[in-house]
Amino acid sequence: MLYKAKASHLGSSMSVVECLTAMYGNVDIEKIKTKQPDRSRVIVSKGHCASATYATMHHYGLLTVEQIKTYHENGSLLQGHVSHGVPHVEHSTGALGHGLPVAVGVAIGLRSLKFNDAKVLCLVGDGEIQEGSIWEALMLAHHHRLSNLSIIIDNNQISSITDTHKVIDLNPLKDRFEGFGLQTFEVNGHNVEELDKAIKEGFQGETATAIIANTIKGKGVPFAEGQPIWHYRSLSDDDYKNIVSILEAE
Repeated sequence: MLYKAKASHLGSSMSVVECLTAMYGNVDIEKIKTKQPDRSRVIVSKGHCASATYATMHHYGLLTVEQIKTYHENGSLLQGHVSHGVPHVEHSTGALGHGLPVAVGVAIGLRSLKFNDAKVLCLVGDGEIQEGSIWEALMLAHHHRLSNLSIIIDNNQISSITDTHKVIDLNPLKDRFEGFGLQTFEVNGHNVEELDKAIKEGFQGETATAIIANTIKGKGVPFAEGQPIWHYRSLSDDDYKNIVSILEAE
């Protein structure tokens, strides 16, 4: 998708493939397809990982091959930031810090309607959590004991242009979330089984959950791993051939 469209955000997208796989693997896809009011919601607050989001949605049958092929083309609904114009996307994001507050509101709304089986899973970036709106939302989530809310933090330790801690150092991250009253797990963000276990265990608790997913920006693409420039750079013909050969070998 990224190569065909000459689009960016490869690093941001490759770091969250397993996170998104685990998130969509913990919701009732059929209820999402049929837009049931009591469906669980997946909200991708880290909106610049649109290609990974749409690829994962396709994997779970929420987008067709024909739709995927239009990614980032003129006139396509599938643009470089996650948009609710796309079928089965709950909220438009990309302006960072917006998705989690919406997720908190949705979790409160589902509870008020007594949709007790409906869950809300929200993906945020570790650079994004420097936004003040994130921490206001966390305070509200804890205050209301939103046990139906799980927040997955893509902790790849790189913001758009530099190391995240060089902008604002929030370490130790686990202590921060626990200090705001959330039950907090720290997992390998590239291990779907670890993510799945933390999500399921979190929803059995009595308040909102934070899952710190330790990831590598650009995971699976050796020349892009840990390189901030791949937030912006698009794949050349040689880059694309290189990565395809690597993935096929694996």
